Amino acid sequence: MSAARAVAALLIGVVVVSCGGPDGESGNSTVTGPVTGGSHGFPATSAPVDLAADGYVEEEFFLEGTATSYEPSGTWSADGVWPVVEHSSAPYKTRLLVRRPTDPDRFNGTVVVEWFNVTSNIDLDPDFGFASEEILREGYAWVGVTAQAVGITSTGGSPLGDAVVGLQAWDPERYGSLDHPGDSYSYDIFSQAGEALVSPDGVDLLGGLEPERLIADGESQSAYRMLTYVNAIHPESAVYDGFLIHSRNGSGAPLGDGLVGGVPTPAQVRADSTTPVFQVLTETDLFSLGEADAAFPGARQPDTDVVHTWELAGTAHADAHYLEALLSQGRRQYDDFIDLTPILGVVNTAPQYVAVNAALHALDSWIREGTPPGTAPPIETRDGAIARDSDGNALGGLRLPHVEVPVAMLSGEGDIPLSGQTIPFDEARLHQLYPDHDTYVQQVEAAAARSVDAGYLLPADAEVLVADARASDIGT
Repeated sequence: MSAARAVAALLIGVVVVSCGGPDGESGNSTVTGPVTGGSHGFPATSAPVDLAADGYVEEEFFLEGTATSYEPSGTWSADGVWPVVEHSSAPYKTRLLVRRPTDPDRFNGTVVVEWFNVTSNIDLDPDFGFASEEILREGYAWVGVTAQAVGITSTGGSPLGDAVVGLQAWDPERYGSLDHPGDSYSYDIFSQAGEALVSPDGVDLLGGLEPERLIADGESQSAYRMLTYVNAIHPESAVYDGFLIHSRNGSGAPLGDGLVGGVPTPAQVRADSTTPVFQVLTETDLFSLGEADAAFPGARQPDTDVVHTWELAGTAHADAHYLEALLSQGRRQYDDFIDLTPILGVVNTAPQYVAVNAALHALDSWIREGTPPGTAPPIETRDGAIARDSDGNALGGLRLPHVEVPVAMLSGEGDIPLSGQTIPFDEARLHQLYPDHDTYVQQVEAAAARSVDAGYLLPADAEVLVADARASDIGT
């Protein structure tokens, strides 16, 4: 399969909990670990960055117990009010991957709990890839949850390589004991993972760190699951303190198997939530994920005290920054991981990650202090498409320096599905915009300052963008 086709398939994709008990038990579940050994000697989906350099450690644990499945109760409506009732129960055993500061003084009290994305038939951690800089520099703990069955049981079929397989096939010695009853139980497994973090007894997932807040997080396929979790499961479980829903379309995920479907489309976040929900969308997510009736503009809703949305102009669903991290991670784990380098020079290169850094920071502050993030307008759309200026860049939306002071056409749409494109301006256009280097740098500085003031960009990331502008040859 080509790299472009691989990216196209890459990412599309009343609870019983109580206080801890003996021998590592937490409510309905038991924690064991840290897990070691196996034929590879390291966990699947291990971090694509040098954690030790930032004073972090990565450890893996097993979580097992009895999970509950759910079915709809009454009518589900587009406003996200999706009542459920318990349906059945089944035993399970899955895994949790923990990245945490080794020094308790570095821990900021917040744990980001990411629902592993399994569109590619393996566990992937895209939002750690997007937000790792903010996570590591600010002292968050991060936990990845193998909530869905295919991450454990897949024996092939991944667009990322013929031998890119799930946990048990990749390392049967390490993961052979895992047992997943199916995705109908995924939501309760995710709840029990959060409960195990806040109610440790015996085996402590965080090595003595004391969590004060849990942020539930999902990107792309996992964002669909996260929307359904918020609308249907969280009102009863109340495990998480905030939600980051990154890159969904206008729909959600079913209560059982499947990536999407089984829910009203378009679907909004329920407005009666009392827990902060932050949605972050790229250009790609507006119209390029799924069918026309699932386009995100149909699910737009006003910002409120508990629901907030950023639509990021000039960004793509799976951009160059993320694909580079994915390639590094995949090559470490698999010998035949697909080579993504041929497309890295043409896909969208906008620094979406700085907006995700700012979103995580804003959500954490929202939970701590009760102040919602800065409001941004939606991306402008006309006749079912993104409205663009004469250079091809989107109008409206949250606008960081790469679209306020453009040097290229940056789009979330293009020939490589999900990854958009970058088309640099020619010399004549660059000279017209920036007759000298100082003009370009000054405009980037001013745009970065405006983004920082609006809460769209963190000061540390603004410094990097300005330094990159100064080091460039634009206007020379």
